[in-house]
Amino acid sequence: MNLLQRTFAAALSFAAFAASAHAESKTPPAGPPWTKDFLEAHRMAFERKKPIFIYSTKTHCPHCIVMEKGLLSDPKLAEFYDDVIWMYLFQDFSGSEADRAAQRVALRFGISAYPQHFLVDPYSLEVIADTDRSLASFSAAVKSAKVGEAGALTHELLRKADARAVEVETNLTDGRAIAALGDPDVVVRLLALRHLKDSKPEAIAAKAAELLAIPNDHIRFLVCEVLAESGGAEHEESLLPLVRDPVGSKNPNVMRMKAVQALGKLGAGHAVEAIRPHAVTGKWFNGLTSVSVDALAAIAGRSPNQRAAVKEALIAAYPVPPPPGDERQDRACRDLAERIHRALSDLTGKSVPFPETYNAPARTLLQKAW
Repeated sequence: MNLLQRTFAAALSFAAFAASAHAESKTPPAGPPWTKDFLEAHRMAFERKKPIFIYSTKTHCPHCIVMEKGLLSDPKLAEFYDDVIWMYLFQDFSGSEADRAAQRVALRFGISAYPQHFLVDPYSLEVIADTDRSLASFSAAVKSAKVGEAGALTHELLRKADARAVEVETNLTDGRAIAALGDPDVVVRLLALRHLKDSKPEAIAAKAAELLAIPNDHIRFLVCEVLAESGGAEHEESLLPLVRDPVGSKNPNVMRMKAVQALGKLGAGHAVEAIRPHAVTGKWFNGLTSVSVDALAAIAGRSPNQRAAVKEALIAAYPVPPPPGDERQDRACRDLAERIHRALSDLTGKSVPFPETYNAPARTLLQKAW
């Protein structure tokens, strides 16, 4: 088979896989007693005093297919059918009524990467365990999971909160959105924030510290985006923990990226200290690295007293070149090195030629040149 034939065959294979992925993800694997209705799952879990197992998937998700054809189709999983309430959460982002209902669940639990697989206490709606993707890890999580006691949260309160969220989705003004920021339900608040992001960002910035303390990725992402446009120095302290250790995040890399981008617009000394470790990793395929380099350069341009620390960090950030022979890695590494080089040139005002070939000796020479 020649190169053209191999390329065509690979394209057909990928297309077939993508089509398979979509079809498989939309249809729950046979076996577990699934429900797609979160309110129904909560009612059953609440009455039976069992955790809810939420499996979150979406259209065109190859990693999801691996789990759906693996763990979730494993006959040995039958041992646990009666131990949890099985919730299948599928999103196709079509905006249909079913998709909006799934989105509200995804927003509630901060889902922004797929697949997700976790156990929820029906009495607190807290995530009490991640099952991971193997039978052994699923078994360990289910056997060790303990739900609490019925308290302030009732099924009726959750049903009413979801009804308020539906109302917010379809009938919202700026005034109602600002009032909804005080709603006790996280989904209602998040939908209000989405409405206010463009029309009243100052209302979000005023509550940034309070909102960033909520362990929900969607809320934190949105607030970081607002602060990157209209935040001030007073918001730096609230952003730093999200860069250092975004506790509770289901997508910590993106969480850090959003916070770093905001700090690039408003941060100072403490921000440099927090961002530096992510700039010097040399991970050229991770967007967090380049975002961190750009943020450090922006801080140095705005804060002269941080220039020495930023210069040192950028010099250290020149990536160690990969072994020869991988063109894709070579190109990505060089792109990152050139990005750092431009930042150093702007910072110092010096003109240092970038080598035609970026290798280990070139890296050493560049670091010494600055």
